[in-house]
Amino acid sequence: MLLPMLLLSIGVSAQKLPDVQAKSILVPSTVRIDGKNLEWDSFAAENKRTNLWYTIANDDKNLYLAIKANDNETITKIMAGGISFTINTKGKKREQDAFIMTYPLIARASGNRGNMGQNRQRAGQERQEQSQKERDSMNLAQRKTQLAGVKEIKVLGFKQITDTLISIYNEHGIKAVAKMDEQGAYIYEAAIPLSLLEIAAGSSHEIAYQIKLNGLPNTGNFAMRANAAPAFGGANARGNFGGGGNANAARQDLMTATDFWGKYILQK
Repeated sequence: MLLPMLLLSIGVSAQKLPDVQAKSILVPSTVRIDGKNLEWDSFAAENKRTNLWYTIANDDKNLYLAIKANDNETITKIMAGGISFTINTKGKKREQDAFIMTYPLIARASGNRGNMGQNRQRAGQERQEQSQKERDSMNLAQRKTQLAGVKEIKVLGFKQITDTLISIYNEHGIKAVAKMDEQGAYIYEAAIPLSLLEIAAGSSHEIAYQIKLNGLPNTGNFAMRANAAPAFGGANARGNFGGGGNANAARQDLMTATDFWGKYILQK
């Protein structure tokens, strides 16, 4: 009996992913940036700080990032402020003098603030009357709609790009697509040409990268309420993140960026 238990323990241990990707990966030749989890069935790392599975890979033309998020709070945070992918080609873990791409940029509805409060309260009450299955289905549909409406990518530090906002159908070769799968997981794929990063194909120089969940921008005029249904989706049975101390902690987390840094060398 001891031997089967030992083998089971070894098998579970072998499946454990590192917190930060440890190896360079050559992307499959069939890769397509389409927001579908086809090439990334097995991710290279599972980061505990951000609750993300991710893989960084490359070929001789692009640097790729693939991400998967399963839990509702993480997806809500992504929908609130997007994911910033920072690449420092000097190998230094800092945003200064780095290339930064942020996606998705979800446009939140604006309107009369008094009516917004009433609408949120009414939406929260309606959600309380729904079953969990109905709420999950509505959240999934809302998120799919929001992601389908994203038309821009925010870029900083690229010498060849003068605008900070570019179309998802841009002439620079930068690609980013995010979708929700039918199980409610968030799937993100991005590709950045090595030429824009000023990295030569086959380079063995170490680069530093940061993946950051920006969270909800603190504009000073947005108050999360226990019964408010946020415009970026993700409300639970109480219309948002619950009540009391749990609600306060969730609001604080939503408005606080979480990130991590790693190093990568191009796979030849």
